[in-house]
Amino acid sequence: MRTAVTVIVFTLGVVGAVSCLVDRRSGEFTCSNDADCAGLDPPRTCDVGAGFCIPDECPSQCNGGCNKANKTCTINCASSGSCNDVDCPDDYTCMISCNAPNACDRVHCGDSKECTINCTATNACGDVDCGGPGDPKCTINCTGNGACGDITCDERACSVQCTGPNACGDINCADSCGCTATCPNGNGSCGAVTCPAGCTQGTGCGGCNTCSP
Repeated sequence: MRTAVTVIVFTLGVVGAVSCLVDRRSGEFTCSNDADCAGLDPPRTCDVGAGFCIPDECPSQCNGGCNKANKTCTINCASSGSCNDVDCPDDYTCMISCNAPNACDRVHCGDSKECTINCTATNACGDVDCGGPGDPKCTINCTGNGACGDITCDERACSVQCTGPNACGDINCADSCGCTATCPNGNGSCGAVTCPAGCTQGTGCGGCNTCSP
């Protein structure tokens, strides 16, 4: 009888010790802000609603990597059909590269902070949308034959380079604070171009910039 009691006490002691370890392990991941998750491996951020540190993973669109602290994202579309609709995550600065024929369908940056979009192959991109509630700043380079579809810019600065034959469809940056749309003569590089008031018209837009720093 004495032996049985000893075993029971020992068992309870082990359970108590394990329970303490579990509590300590769980407590390591509780948080009220990102600072509570600092130093964890792998890196984590705080899900404030759940009060728990969760893995610090890049948005799924950022197949080339990201920096969540700085909100930067790289999106690489290097083969035909490798990307459908390309959407820069909200409030991020994105580098988007569409480097193969038909690599990207529609490219959307309307909710982002800033986008650089490179469409370097024949029919690399569909329409490019930089108009939306994020009011993004956009730099768009269309260097392949028919590289980009129609391009829409929002209120911030927009730079559009259409240097390939038939590189761009219609360009609308009439609402931009500053628009540079380059459409070289002789290769039909742009469709209809709508510039902000006061811009130099002709083979694109230029010579106007009222953007704040």
